[in-house]
Amino acid sequence: MRGDLTARAVRLIAGGAVDQEGVTGLARRLAVSQRHLHRELVAELGVGPQALAISRRAQMARLLVESGVLPLADVAFAAGYSSVRQFNEGMRAAFGSSPGDLRRGKVAAGAQSGGHLVLRLRYRLPLPAGPLLGWLAARAVPGIEEVEGGCYRRTLRLPHGSGRVGVDFGPVPGGSRQGTATVRLDLADLRDVTAAVQRCREVFDLDTDPAMVAEGLVCDPAMRPLVRARPGLRVPGCADGFELAVRAVLGQHVSLAAARVFGGRLVARFGEPLDAADRRLTHLFPAAEALAGAELEAIGVTGRRAATLRSLARAAADDGLVLDRGADREECMARLLALPGIGPWTAGCIGMRALGDPDAFPSDDLGLVEAARYLGIAVDGPGLAAYAQRWRPWRSYGAMHLWESLTTRAATNSHRQRQPGKLPAASPAI
Repeated sequence: MRGDLTARAVRLIAGGAVDQEGVTGLARRLAVSQRHLHRELVAELGVGPQALAISRRAQMARLLVESGVLPLADVAFAAGYSSVRQFNEGMRAAFGSSPGDLRRGKVAAGAQSGGHLVLRLRYRLPLPAGPLLGWLAARAVPGIEEVEGGCYRRTLRLPHGSGRVGVDFGPVPGGSRQGTATVRLDLADLRDVTAAVQRCREVFDLDTDPAMVAEGLVCDPAMRPLVRARPGLRVPGCADGFELAVRAVLGQHVSLAAARVFGGRLVARFGEPLDAADRRLTHLFPAAEALAGAELEAIGVTGRRAATLRSLARAAADDGLVLDRGADREECMARLLALPGIGPWTAGCIGMRALGDPDAFPSDDLGLVEAARYLGIAVDGPGLAAYAQRWRPWRSYGAMHLWESLTTRAATNSHRQRQPGKLPAASPAI
């Protein structure tokens, strides 16, 4: 489908695919010819893949220039330009000003702190940061991520090296249409700035248009009060699709606490240790190659689940299974469901959070069924699946509203403030 190809291409270009692999590599990942890719993007967007990549590169460069942290020569290469001359020419073509003029015109206050690169990422309002941070906090795996003081921090495996990132949301000025998230990056290689920023946007679903989602959901009377109670609710994404898939398997039929224990053991035993600069973010999540033949029973999972994890790792490491937002969703879901031990619930959760599918819906999830019963819209998974057709193409957001309604009910029924990060038992463990 033309729209799906365009959406996948745009997601890959936003992540720096053209800078890393060229248009040839982008077309190869999308399994089309360069000519076909160019024709489709021009028909849909009016510009080809190279023009989109140039625009993305210029926007990233401007973000780095205005941060006031890096020397301009470093900005050029961090943003993906091949030379300082190309950087200067690109900025003049895009903004009518030289990089030096842009920097003198606007330098972000407090742009450097403790040796980190600090950037400001804009997003459309509304965005309730509390539910997002609560979701991530409840599932944070020791060694690779944490939520503390309203800030989400984690390690990243990036194309050119490793990194650590922290994201927090400040107050939004009254009447503003946009919010700003503060991102602190500590990267081994500055060429990974674009990839790291895109991962942050995906974790917090910052590229969603909340007004469009709300318009699609409020037509249902049962969903309307949930949407109005949590306007702008986002679907938590992930920093790495393979990691999310592994954690989905670890979270099958267990509690949040158990899933975190298994995840922590996996990271400690098979993850890649980082330098000791941070005593809490100590490892990178294990790569697929490290798990493909590992004795995973050692972390306490059953032999059957260990076999599922190894099959998943081999598919990712050796058989070309792609688990990111540029993947062909239908093909990816079919391949996941063909793996032993991965059913519709696991595949649906991976589709929501790793592939960024706004219309994924694991209808047999116990929490979703419980919320649906309370709302009087369905009594079982098949009934809920049929009812949720009216939420298309935003069923992932419908699922988040149902899960969040469980949290609200639990807080109300307990007659006390719910502990941060503590969710109802029916909430999914990923």
